[in-house]
Amino acid sequence: MTRAAGFAGGFVVALALAPISAGFAVAQDRDNSSPYDPRVEDLTARAPLPKAGEPPMRGIHWSRDFLGGMLHGEKKQPPAPVNPDMVWHGGTIMTNVSAIPIFWGKSWVNPTFVGDKIIGLSTFFNGIGGSHYADTVNEYTGTNGKVTSSISSPATTPLIDTSPAPKNPTTRAILAEVCKMISNPLPFGYYHVYTDVKRAGAFCGWHSFGTCGNTPVQFAFTFNLDGDLGCDPEDTSGLHSQGLAALANVTAHELSEARSDPTNGGWYDAKGEENGDKCAWTFGVPLVTLSNFSQWKLQGEWSNHAFDTGTGYPNGIGQDGCLSGQ
Repeated sequence: MTRAAGFAGGFVVALALAPISAGFAVAQDRDNSSPYDPRVEDLTARAPLPKAGEPPMRGIHWSRDFLGGMLHGEKKQPPAPVNPDMVWHGGTIMTNVSAIPIFWGKSWVNPTFVGDKIIGLSTFFNGIGGSHYADTVNEYTGTNGKVTSSISSPATTPLIDTSPAPKNPTTRAILAEVCKMISNPLPFGYYHVYTDVKRAGAFCGWHSFGTCGNTPVQFAFTFNLDGDLGCDPEDTSGLHSQGLAALANVTAHELSEARSDPTNGGWYDAKGEENGDKCAWTFGVPLVTLSNFSQWKLQGEWSNHAFDTGTGYPNGIGQDGCLSGQ
């Protein structure tokens, strides 16, 4: 395992890091007592069950073909009137975020593979803080305060692990990777691990939580999405490569969910869906402009307030609660 010391004209690999012990939080039971729209299968039931002591997969970003099949499958019952708003479950939120990407796999030192991904994701993370897109999550509160648009990306050099990445990693494996790569985990750290392995299964990514040493961390995972039509937001702007555009869209989904539901006690609806899940693969505008003026094709995020006031745009089943922050 290595940390990259720089990436001008190629990657310099240096600084072997000592591993940090990883702690694991067990998933809490969900409250599924509220009614929900029978047109939509409860996708949380499709999530792989965590083993004992393993962090749960949260906010799974299902591929658009898989999700489309679930949303538009044949249902015999007519839709029941329900309130689709998310409900607070008594836990914390992330009042601010320090977002640090981690790149895992042999291909991350191959300039042909890397392309614009590392620099592009750095641009994304440096622009989402203070953006109107980040503001879409700021209505949610927890025991420790209120979500804010304070999102920073303090890493100055890319964190690269050139050991082989697993084909379909567990949450335990991704948390262990985060703890291996981060020498001093931050209290509000969000660590998104990007591997060079193509997608295995029906989802593009997920987020979860655990501890490195005694420090709680939020983390997320995304496959290599180059050429992956199931995880492609279909950005036709020409501003980014297809693979980078796909990574940014999945990242926006997972980061927004981690901010409003970091430890399974935050905000989700009666089906267990978080704000990113509820607006997956719906886009309110062609491009979202971030605070550093970079532009990306990003899905909307669910807003209870927008739905309650009729000011949002429709999600995949016509509920007008999505915001794109523009």
